[in-house]
Amino acid sequence: MPEPSRFDRVLAILADGARWDVMDALTSAGEMPNLRRHFCECGGMRPATSVFPSVSGPAHLPLLAGLHPGRANLPGIRWAERPTGRRGKFLFRTRSYMAPWRAAKLERDIPADVRTLFYYIPGLADVNTWFVRGCPSRARMTRFSKAATFLKALATTDWQASNLQAEAAVQRAWQRGFPSVHAVFSAIDELGHRFGPQSEQSYEAYRRFDASLGRLIEELHRRGTLARTLIVITSDHGQTATHTHVDIDDIMRPVYPRTLTYPKLWRHLFSAQAAAMVSGNSMANLYLQGETGWQERPDFEAPNKKPADLVAALLAHPAIAHVIYRRAPEVYVLAGTAGKAVVDARGALADDATQPARIGFSVEGENPLGYGVLPCRMTRDEVAALTAGTGFPDAPWQLVEFFRSARAGDLVVCARAGFDLRSRFEYQPHNGSHGALERDHMLVPAAVNASWVGDRSLCTADLFPTILSALGLPTPTGLSGRSVELARQCQIH
Repeated sequence: MPEPSRFDRVLAILADGARWDVMDALTSAGEMPNLRRHFCECGGMRPATSVFPSVSGPAHLPLLAGLHPGRANLPGIRWAERPTGRRGKFLFRTRSYMAPWRAAKLERDIPADVRTLFYYIPGLADVNTWFVRGCPSRARMTRFSKAATFLKALATTDWQASNLQAEAAVQRAWQRGFPSVHAVFSAIDELGHRFGPQSEQSYEAYRRFDASLGRLIEELHRRGTLARTLIVITSDHGQTATHTHVDIDDIMRPVYPRTLTYPKLWRHLFSAQAAAMVSGNSMANLYLQGETGWQERPDFEAPNKKPADLVAALLAHPAIAHVIYRRAPEVYVLAGTAGKAVVDARGALADDATQPARIGFSVEGENPLGYGVLPCRMTRDEVAALTAGTGFPDAPWQLVEFFRSARAGDLVVCARAGFDLRSRFEYQPHNGSHGALERDHMLVPAAVNASWVGDRSLCTADLFPTILSALGLPTPTGLSGRSVELARQCQIH
């Protein structure tokens, strides 16, 4: 029997944009030798389900805070809050984290009771972390270099340099006496966007990430702390290749002429009929006025009304895979061109993820998620297990968690693979997109330098309590994930 894990420090790495299948294939082919040697051969590399929306920022929260972004009221990298009066006044009611002062915005927007790894792990340093609540100023290794590195990479198109910056910052944290580090490595995501997630440039980003990982492991060995350091590697999302860009507001305007969207917020800022907030470019939160104004929610199933007309227009467009909306409190509909999937979460929203809550699942017409026959009521674990091998893993439960956010759109749109929902105003060409429920957006690696015990399906929110448990630290209640036991299967260097 393998011995239980014993760690007193952690190196938690979020390899932004890393797809499970790509990392697994490169590792199996010997092109990521450090990952293979220190993780795969120890039984410590498995796929995990990320969160919806599968976008940077919100999808960092499972590792960093143990929460689905819906529980943190963070429904996207861009979102809005519905106006409260009859007129569509959106001044100070929109948000984009693809803009300056990201950390300050996240600190303001995320509920005050959300705590990060920085609260729980003594001596944890930050490297390129988006949400730094609880991190002392002296522990922020990239507080000023992060923006400079981004601008330099943007000007030179050398995104690989951002990984070297992150690697150097981790080394600097150890040199300054910080035993643990949370680090974000961004090159895989940036190069996936620029060249496509299965391009040679993107594959090279994986290989160079592995080289950085190898140097960090060598430094831990040199310091004599490798055996006591838990190393965790995961991602926030994957990507799919993009061949066609569509502006979702162009689809909306025939129905809602005064549609507000980034970055031209000055248009209809005080008189909007609708707002479109795109995230990852494959997902969008849409906010729509009701029949009598913004104080009323739209009814998407009332015939011959604007909301239903918009749903029809969206589903008729080749770029759109699904639209999602609330049918009733805690009842959600995911619609495709030929049918609907209905998720009934009434009575299932326990605060503690250990509760065996069950959700209802039914289909009207053809199943837009392509599932086989599923039970009419399922627990969270049953949803994960029964949908794991499908094109939309864990989607029913993801909708339940997503709509915990009061800021979630009235209508949520997911693009079809190959398309995205924003054709202009990007800082570099977009040949890769993410944000939707698509398998290649949702499945990411979950790697540890130990072995996973048991065969339960993993989600990225499981990593937060697993880290605390492995370090012998108390685990808070009310998390989206559950701790998984780790064991030492091998010691390799």
